[in-house]
Amino acid sequence: MLERGILYQPPLAPALWRQARLSICPHARERIRLAYGYQPQPKAWLLQGVLNMLGQPLGVGQGNNPTCQSARALSMWAYNDPDYLLQMVAWAARDNEIIMHFEGRPVSSSGSQGGVASEVTLDLDPVSLVVVPHLDRIYAEMGRLCTDRQGDPHQWVNPEFHGWSAGRGFRINVDVATGHLEDLDTFLRHFYASYHPYYNGNQPLIHPQPAGVAVTDSAARFIGWHAITILRVTLDPEEVMRVYFFNPNNDSGQNWGDDVVVSTSRKGERFGEASLPFEQFASRLYIFHFDPLERGEPADVGEEELERVISRVHRSWGRDRLPAEALQAEPPQEK
Repeated sequence: MLERGILYQPPLAPALWRQARLSICPHARERIRLAYGYQPQPKAWLLQGVLNMLGQPLGVGQGNNPTCQSARALSMWAYNDPDYLLQMVAWAARDNEIIMHFEGRPVSSSGSQGGVASEVTLDLDPVSLVVVPHLDRIYAEMGRLCTDRQGDPHQWVNPEFHGWSAGRGFRINVDVATGHLEDLDTFLRHFYASYHPYYNGNQPLIHPQPAGVAVTDSAARFIGWHAITILRVTLDPEEVMRVYFFNPNNDSGQNWGDDVVVSTSRKGERFGEASLPFEQFASRLYIFHFDPLERGEPADVGEEELERVISRVHRSWGRDRLPAEALQAEPPQEK
């Protein structure tokens, strides 16, 4: 934590002073005791957890936490907005309630109907143990506020949940109603124009951005949707353009099939990062956020490169998601 230099940020010292003196509510105290025992005291466990989370480069891993969205949020705040993380800890541990705002409307964790996860395990770090149940309920409540809207609720929930630095622009390549692929070419062009240095004016990513990937197994079969954080895009030591990202499931080195193997070392990764070549990462991406005022050059992306990415999508998680007209247009396959 000291090596990060974050104590030079003016809010950190008083926030840590508050943390050291924090009065912990009975509910949080009981969860900590159930997980870690009666000695040391719950306050000491929570302070240890705060220092540990602020000292890790990417904050925290998901571990047994069943909600990747909450783990991603804790990581983003620890990495990018540590005083905000300390505020969340104070609210959850002291008040047994977190209040966020969704488009100006207060959303309380204590007033929520329930979270995404049926239960939040005790096998977690002290901060996640106390804070994640509240974040999970708020995330679910924000989603419920979008039920009458067309499109994917992540479009509105992610920026409100993660904070001002999350881009308000949003792209998805799946039709929510049918599950079919939708306008994949435009989706990929905008992703390249927003994140690839060769097409966005060589602008490095300033703030980590939430994104969603379609996780596949080693046979490239679809497993499920997963929340990750795009951290940076740059050339690796072999001059290959790579996307470096945070995968909150503590198992970043995965084989996603069709030669897409996630790397965690020897490709320029910093501690805790996972990475893939840009094309391979784009072939598993299904939603991303961007700043709509930062305009790249979608038209400059080469057709051959796009075709390679689209082919990877069609060979993996998109193989059963082709629109009916696309399936009719394909020639029959030999038996």
